[in-house]
Amino acid sequence: MVESNPRKPHVLEHTAPTHSEARAWFVWSFAALFYLYQFVLRNFPGVMTEDIMRDFSVDACALGVLTAFYLVSYSSLQIPVGLSMDKFGPTRLLRGAVLLCALGTAIFAMADSFYFACFGRLLIGMGATCAFLGSLKLGTLWFHPEKLALVVGFTMLASTIGATFGQAPLALLIDMIGWRAALLYVVVPIGLVLVTGIWIFVRDTPPEGPLKPILETDTTLKTLFIHLKDIVIDYRIWALGFYGALMYVPMLAFVDLWGIPFLTKLYGIERATAGSITTMFYIGVGVGSPVVAIFSDYFKVRKIPMAIGAVLSILFNGIIIYMPDIPISAMYGLLFAAGVSFSAQPLIFASVCQLTPLTSNGTVISFTNMLVMMLGLVMQPLVGWFLGVVWSGTMMNGVPYYSVSDYRFALLSIPLSLVLSLLLMPLIPETFPRQEKNGGA
Repeated sequence: MVESNPRKPHVLEHTAPTHSEARAWFVWSFAALFYLYQFVLRNFPGVMTEDIMRDFSVDACALGVLTAFYLVSYSSLQIPVGLSMDKFGPTRLLRGAVLLCALGTAIFAMADSFYFACFGRLLIGMGATCAFLGSLKLGTLWFHPEKLALVVGFTMLASTIGATFGQAPLALLIDMIGWRAALLYVVVPIGLVLVTGIWIFVRDTPPEGPLKPILETDTTLKTLFIHLKDIVIDYRIWALGFYGALMYVPMLAFVDLWGIPFLTKLYGIERATAGSITTMFYIGVGVGSPVVAIFSDYFKVRKIPMAIGAVLSILFNGIIIYMPDIPISAMYGLLFAAGVSFSAQPLIFASVCQLTPLTSNGTVISFTNMLVMMLGLVMQPLVGWFLGVVWSGTMMNGVPYYSVSDYRFALLSIPLSLVLSLLLMPLIPETFPRQEKNGGA
């Protein structure tokens, strides 16, 4: 267990300094903008599925593999990046990460083969690893602990804005200038502007020092690996991570990749219109995440909102995928409601931080995020593989044609995953009272 470490931490004898909260939000906002940016990068294959399949001559399963290359590097680097942030701080890593994302996007845009495109996605995933971790690590260093759930909520709001730009607006831009030009001449330069802002304005801690007295000053690699061992053997963190992973399946499998082609077939609409529908999920997340965080902090509970979110997610996602004859106007509302239901998922990050000391928050966030994203590494290609299993062999404009019933069969994994997330609730602890009792991070 994380708290059972027998070594007594050394508490620094000083009072926690104070500084302007507005300044803290300003510094944090650059990491949040990076998280916004990486959501555009993560989502762009979903609005250009047919373009990619046509240009690289691949089917749905191969497209799922291509998009999953982002998740390969993103998931595998979570723990190394978390350990590095705990040792060196987030700022230096954030600078290099944004540059890596821009480079990977440029390579993807100029790729003349499927394999170069996969390499570009791999680099994007490597850089994107730092976005969420950096946002939360800065949050632990610049804000009081009781603000952490709110920081997570507003971080998710940033992801919502990024995902919104990566759906309908990006689809319209692609229709105007083509997918390669959109990435190369619009998306890549935005990354270069962002890294400049991080370089100038972002620092690891306030000039006065961290707001919370540091419980342990030893950040040698040996100590960090001891903390990692404590995290890995704690079943509560595994339970929170698996809950978060299963709740994340609708976003990774439906909204990020297969939702737009499913909706274009279901309603016979253009991809920009379908993108505007899937965007409602992210708007729901953006609205719901701060509200759920405020609710959680006010009532001093983490577990109850998670359970409610799982139940509602099962309901709304089941209706979206399987209920026949849903009017298109109602589908907008259903995707919004599904996004609000998902908003309980980010509470896992506040929970795991409250189970661990401040000096290992970066590591526990990265470990938990790795568990969340590893399932996406499987789910995106798996849905594509299921599509291939039931595909009739019909081709249309050089692209495999998948029917609505094909998509419904392949997307069965979404409600099943959400049911499993609800079944995990008995293993998930209530962390808010533990924070107050023990004074944990």
